Amino acid sequence: MPFYQNVFDSEFIGVLLLGDRQLSLNFRVRGNTNSSIDLIGWNTGPYDLSSAANLTFNYSFDAGNTWTALVVNVASGAVSSSAVRVDEIVTALNADATFAALYEASVANDGKSGLYIKVRSRRPRGNWKTYISNTGAETKIRFNKKAGVAELPSYFSRHTIGSGFTDGVGMLIELDTGDTADQAIITDAGLDHTAEREDWELLEGRSGLFTFKKFTIDGSNRITQIIEYPAGAEEGDFAKKTTFTYSGANTNPSTSAEVPYTLESGDLITP
Repeated sequence: MPFYQNVFDSEFIGVLLLGDRQLSLNFRVRGNTNSSIDLIGWNTGPYDLSSAANLTFNYSFDAGNTWTALVVNVASGAVSSSAVRVDEIVTALNADATFAALYEASVANDGKSGLYIKVRSRRPRGNWKTYISNTGAETKIRFNKKAGVAELPSYFSRHTIGSGFTDGVGMLIELDTGDTADQAIITDAGLDHTAEREDWELLEGRSGLFTFKKFTIDGSNRITQIIEYPAGAEEGDFAKKTTFTYSGANTNPSTSAEVPYTLESGDLITP
């Protein structure tokens, strides 16, 4: 049900083990274009940072087991906080002693769209990991603009950064559909933050472990038909129809027949 963002450059593949462990479901979130070594702010300057001056870097020396946050006021030396230039942000970053020990910021120009910020880590990749929080100045600069975003079952919250689950990989940020900044991230990814789906909907009829059944009852309170399909299936998907017949006033069926069936809109139920 939640939307997740993958801020690292490796693709996230979440495996949902169901009834038959040989037929598991995979849920993917593509990797970030940026990496822990090279980070580019994809929006070109200048930036209005009058109400969002702090840029938060998160870094780890032990492959993400522990994290330290570094907050830098990137508008501290700007002539105008409502139109902060790229070079002013680069200067502010490199002037921070902790930042300068870990990273180097520079002005980049692609010759087309304008100037943007580039940050390169001074640390070898090894166990080093870093990412930028989706708050403050990031809402304007957008280092995470090309990070993967997808809607996954809530089970995968165990793989968010700092989740505490021993089997979690710590790759994802769970986005808040009630937060304006996160709404923009979801929208930019081509998704609709107002149309979150339930976990069962995300199964999309791919698992036989969770079954929906719609019953038809006659005037004598007897089941005459069952439409049965896997959770998340939609109109036009394959299903099973079971019909029952009764003799006289008997409440137990005398026959039943299971046949292939194609779902129609009226067959779909909601838990």
